Amino acid sequence: MNPRMLPVVLVAVACAHAAPKAVLQQPASPAKTDPATKAMPATEAQPGTPSAARFQPSATKPEPFMAGPQPPAASEKSRRLMDDAMLARKSGDKVTADQLVERFRLAAEAESAPGPARFDYAVALDRAGKLALAEQAYRAVAAGKHALAFAAAARAASMDLDRGDSPAARSALLLADKALPGDVRPVVLRAKVELLLGDPAAAQAAAREALARAPSDIGALCTLARAHLLQGSPGTAKILAARAAQADPHNAEPLLVQAEIARVQGSQAEELAAARAAVAADEDSPEAALALGQLLYEHGLNGEAVDELTRAAELNPGSYGARLALGTALASAGQNGEAVKSLQAAAKLAPTAAAPHFELARLRLDGDGDAQGALIEAKLFLRLSKVTPPASHPIHALVQRCEEALKPRAQASVVH
Repeated sequence: MNPRMLPVVLVAVACAHAAPKAVLQQPASPAKTDPATKAMPATEAQPGTPSAARFQPSATKPEPFMAGPQPPAASEKSRRLMDDAMLARKSGDKVTADQLVERFRLAAEAESAPGPARFDYAVALDRAGKLALAEQAYRAVAAGKHALAFAAAARAASMDLDRGDSPAARSALLLADKALPGDVRPVVLRAKVELLLGDPAAAQAAAREALARAPSDIGALCTLARAHLLQGSPGTAKILAARAAQADPHNAEPLLVQAEIARVQGSQAEELAAARAAVAADEDSPEAALALGQLLYEHGLNGEAVDELTRAAELNPGSYGARLALGTALASAGQNGEAVKSLQAAAKLAPTAAAPHFELARLRLDGDGDAQGALIEAKLFLRLSKVTPPASHPIHALVQRCEEALKPRAQASVVH
């Protein structure tokens, strides 16, 4: 396959948000490129969203979510079971993901009301890729009125957006509002969700409301910057991103916004430098790892890209975007077996997404010589595509090649 024919990706659209860390030990606190250039495959959710605009509810910095009203205290039995589960998690590969989930489930069941143990159970499910069960557990916690309920609602909204369920995302916003009434954090969350739902004007209004209460809020500043960028005001976006970076030099998000601005302005060197700076600022940010990995791939640095995208997928195992990008880079590197695994994982995480099936079709045909398997994947791509691919799209040539390869077999079958 020719990797330089891959369509461009908007990093934001590809990026699914990391599951929050367990809270047991934390009680205190669009510019398109030339289609001939090398780029990642586009994903389907929220087209038009600026790069890396996905919000990250609580992946590495729990303090904002832990401040405020606290959830009900866990029972002694629940605390003991949570201690056991945390020790098991630290043992690494000695405990399987399913065994870890079971330990956290026992702790959650010993809890009198959904709180820290149920939240940790949701995180364990999330990281094990059991997303439907994870969202149920998050929503159970989100029904409370405390900071942890807000964190759970934020993660639920993120998961809803990842699968393109706008009504569910809006219902999660209502839970977030009820969890922390009068707090600025639900307002910032609303701004980010509105941006991802394709309404930059609503995102601007919510971000300005948040900044009126908290002038240095990083999320509000970055969301407002992205909204201005979408509306064709890169100069204003740059000023807002600089304010956010100055407010928190160790936060990756303002640097990712700077990378997005550089992309729109056509400055590839500045874009790559900003993405590298984002990873340096926060090595635990899956958004930064994904953004840098995709840019490295576009620049032809495939070895570095695979390493960075592997790290992105490890930081956020439930990320559709990371799995899709990693699979594409692995295929380009000739690691077809691993590429298929990653692309199949992406398809499983986002069953209505078309992009993985296009990549799988190319691998089946050009890598395995399996015209029948390739044709099945190609037809899946066409059926799942929200917009009919134009005549120039390579999927049509691929389907034609598959049909031509299968003709001799069909003719032989008729003869016999």
